Amino acid sequence: MTAVPDGGAPRWAVLWLYGADAVGKSAVGWEAYSQLAEAGELVAYVDTDYLGFCTPAPADQAELVARNLAGIWAGFAAAGVRLLVVSGILVGDEDRDRFEQAIPEAGFTFCRLTARADTVRERIVLRREVEVRTRGGELSAEVRAELEAYGERSVAFAELLERIGLESFAVATDGRAPAEIARDLVTRWGSGGTTSPIR
Repeated sequence: MTAVPDGGAPRWAVLWLYGADAVGKSAVGWEAYSQLAEAGELVAYVDTDYLGFCTPAPADQAELVARNLAGIWAGFAAAGVRLLVVSGILVGDEDRDRFEQAIPEAGFTFCRLTARADTVRERIVLRREVEVRTRGGELSAEVRAELEAYGERSVAFAELLERIGLESFAVATDGRAPAEIARDLVTRWGSGGTTSPIR
């Protein structure tokens, strides 16, 4: 968890889930939010994908996400929220600093979700396959090839994130249900030390 500006205990707490495509950021983030809400915590959830969709596309996507995050958090804080679960992309120190500055009185914990390369490749194809089948179709060979290439890019991105190492801790998602993964990371988040965000 990061330090707050005055060096005291953080007023609020943010759990930021990041990782490559198909590691389960959104599914696990929603489960973590749901479990905290059921436990009586004053908690909100944001998927940063929805903070950056606009046309024309911004020159600096992370800057737009940070500005929108600050605005959304103001509404959550006014409603009494003290914990925020975020599913989002995190690439480097500069982006991390922007996001932390968007909620300067919060302690941030960054959790990198991981999955084996074969799991990532399989999930990327499977989720599009399921979508197409619900409409009564099948993946074409061309689309399958594009998805396989996408899978390789995601695997390479996961390797980059591992080398950068921005996380407070990492959690593997292979062969595990989102609810189980969420229980694991919420427990680790809550046992993070004297400034534990979980009451």
